[in-house]
Amino acid sequence: MKIIEEGFIAKNIWKCSNYGNTVVEIKPLEVCPACKQKCEFLNVTCYEPDCGFTGMDKRLKPTK
Repeated sequence: MKIIEEGFIAKNIWKCSNYGNTVVEIKPLEVCPACKQKCEFLNVTCYEPDCGFTGMDKRLKPTK
């Protein structure tokens, strides 16, 4: 989780390892709301200058 200087916890973008659905939450979900499966979620939040520090880093993909 990334903590912002103002003292709150920001939401991250998580991508479902099964079907690639994305959700914006503080922490990954147990069950994907799209595929209704228990999935691993990859944090695809942009933290690098190459993707502008905003939104999703499209270079990050689930391993499946």
